[in-house]
Amino acid sequence: MSKNIKTQEAKLDLITKFLDYANCADASYAMLQYVFKGVIKYKNDNGNELEKKVDTQRLGDKHNNQNSTYARAIQARFEQNKIVKIEPKYCISLINTCFDSKEITLDNDISRVGLNDVLSKRTIDFVNRFKLLKHQPNTTSGFSATLFGEKRKQIDSKTKEKIYTSEFGYINYILAIRGIEPKEVK
Repeated sequence: MSKNIKTQEAKLDLITKFLDYANCADASYAMLQYVFKGVIKYKNDNGNELEKKVDTQRLGDKHNNQNSTYARAIQARFEQNKIVKIEPKYCISLINTCFDSKEITLDNDISRVGLNDVLSKRTIDFVNRFKLLKHQPNTTSGFSATLFGEKRKQIDSKTKEKIYTSEFGYINYILAIRGIEPKEVK
């Protein structure tokens, strides 16, 4: 019994589709609720709930030469292990103890990506190609879902530049459904 499996000859378009779906799945873990609200709610060490304004950019806003909240949320997710700051090593002479430096990463925190930061190519390509249509943040049961619309690719006849547009609808809708483990299992 012979099988005709060609593992070395995978079609490039199939691999590209898998990569697109993997990017959408990864992006669905971004803090996308801030794209619609513009405000981060978090609890401080005392358990008090605080609000921090992210910025005034909402989905669809146009700000020249500034990163949108959507792009910043995707960047924080895609580059979550990127070191953005290193707190220096410091010593306390009174007790003769030194502490090592601490690396601060993006850690999927949108507030650590600035309006004027340079975005990765992966982030730029994703944000230009996929529009965030709807996002359901984590519920108490651990459910979350994100709906992306894949824009149509067009080639500018003069510059031959590849651009994506949603002017004539979307070619695909991608729904990323995920579940998280609730903090307290009853």
